Amino acid sequence: MLNKPGLLDSASLESASPSQGDYIQPNLGHGLRIWWAYYWPTSLISFFIIVVLTVLLRKAWENDVLSTQVVLWANRILPYVVISAVSVLGIWRILGKKFRSFSIALLPRAPGSGGDPLSRSFQRTLRVWWEFIWRNVVYSVILRIAGSIALSMTIGILAALGGPMRAIVPFVSQVLIDAAVGLFVIYSGILDEEFGDFRVTLVPREGVLGAASAVEPAAPNLVP
Repeated sequence: MLNKPGLLDSASLESASPSQGDYIQPNLGHGLRIWWAYYWPTSLISFFIIVVLTVLLRKAWENDVLSTQVVLWANRILPYVVISAVSVLGIWRILGKKFRSFSIALLPRAPGSGGDPLSRSFQRTLRVWWEFIWRNVVYSVILRIAGSIALSMTIGILAALGGPMRAIVPFVSQVLIDAAVGLFVIYSGILDEEFGDFRVTLVPREGVLGAASAVEPAAPNLVP
């Protein structure tokens, strides 16, 4: 005869689901790992695509396929378009990524919707991406304005050393500012925040991985 699911089976189903009880309070360590998993692939892929498209635009200009004005405008907007498009894919990847001890889950915002994670749809990805982008832009502008005097003095002193420092220092300062702002936005503006019908939550990885196997029907007991 077949075994009937008992109280222990129900309890295992509830504990395996990444519900409110499996919630992990985000800390700076979580934010740093998520930021790094997003930042380096996005930066590398964006840089590669921009270089390739820039070379293609130059070849098209040399062969009189595109005019000078078109190439100039394309080169101006190219980095913004590429980075924005690649960042959408980066956010989509992060929302489904499983780290060593935790995973990101999109849990329903409504209290009566249960604890099962929601799907990583394109609409939900866009909502998180837009929050990430506009906060990055606003905070970067504020940081540059607020620290313009101190940053300009430091950059000026280092750049005055001459040689390659004149080109390296502004680039490194730009990267550091963008990295710091991105980390701050992920930690304070994305993790544990609500977006429409869902919120971005950290749950234990064991619970997420075990949820799929826990909902499978129990093997029949052939012993009477």
